[in-house]
Amino acid sequence: MVQEYDVIVIGAGPAGLSAGIFVARQRASCLVISKDLGGQLNLIPKLENYPGMMMSSGPLLAKTLENQYLMLKGEITFDTVEKIDETEAGLKVKTTRSEYLAKSVVLAPGKVPNNLGLENENVLSNKGVHYCTKCDAPYYQGRTTATVGVGGYLLESGILLSRMAAKVYVIYKGGGLGGDKDMIESIKKKENVELVPNTSIKSISGTTSLQQITLLDNSGVEKTVDVDGLFIEMGSKINLDFVKHLVKLNASGEIEVSVGGKTTHPAIFAAGDATHIPYKQIVAACGDGASAGLSAFNYVEKLKGKPGVRADWKKTIGDTVFHY
Repeated sequence: MVQEYDVIVIGAGPAGLSAGIFVARQRASCLVISKDLGGQLNLIPKLENYPGMMMSSGPLLAKTLENQYLMLKGEITFDTVEKIDETEAGLKVKTTRSEYLAKSVVLAPGKVPNNLGLENENVLSNKGVHYCTKCDAPYYQGRTTATVGVGGYLLESGILLSRMAAKVYVIYKGGGLGGDKDMIESIKKKENVELVPNTSIKSISGTTSLQQITLLDNSGVEKTVDVDGLFIEMGSKINLDFVKHLVKLNASGEIEVSVGGKTTHPAIFAAGDATHIPYKQIVAACGDGASAGLSAFNYVEKLKGKPGVRADWKKTIGDTVFHY
């Protein structure tokens, strides 16, 4: 027998769990489906910029959000979504192990950063090797860093690091930098930035944390550099093959959304890093997840001929009304 839910959320990162919380609070049936708990939160050993939490961590925030969601009687299953299709009964969500029906779906699958494929890269992840300069650059005040990547990702990384690190190596395979001309001119003027063209990273090494990177230029010459941090900005992968036939994606493969997380499909909403929102930050993902969750709930309520909710800040318990 196929299980039916008012709302199914795809993804258990900050956007997906926030969406689930705001659906479950309305006492609607909700299922979160995800490959893992937390997504990219698991790449964050120190979390400084989430409002209201001092020196937390990504995994701790993920577990906290999961507990909040489960306390509200939401359900979660760890599985892989293979396809979403329209049926007369609603949206059919097919996973590796099962099938479900939903009146509405919230897409929050997040993204996965592209890596260099180097030996020790996974071992040294978050121990000197990072994939989000905006998130982790503040930990390298006055230290020696390197960044490798492509186009605008690399430029933004180099400029941001130059404001904090004592030394920044900007490494790229081509002979010239690509991207915005003004940003290129800006990074060339930075006294603490050394441009390293026609070069790739051959290997990285360190005992308990990153200590050295070995560079290989196009002529075959190797050079070993001592660094405290390496930032890999090679873009990210977003897997939306399971739903791209139902919603509109932009040229970068991100879901196009409007206010409230609305997509081009009336029953499908989206939030988080898989959308075209400009700021890929945890707090932004949580806020957009809450909006998408409320939008999905309102869609389901309207199907029932009910008005839905305008916000989620009032709760009646007995004779008492609580405001949030």
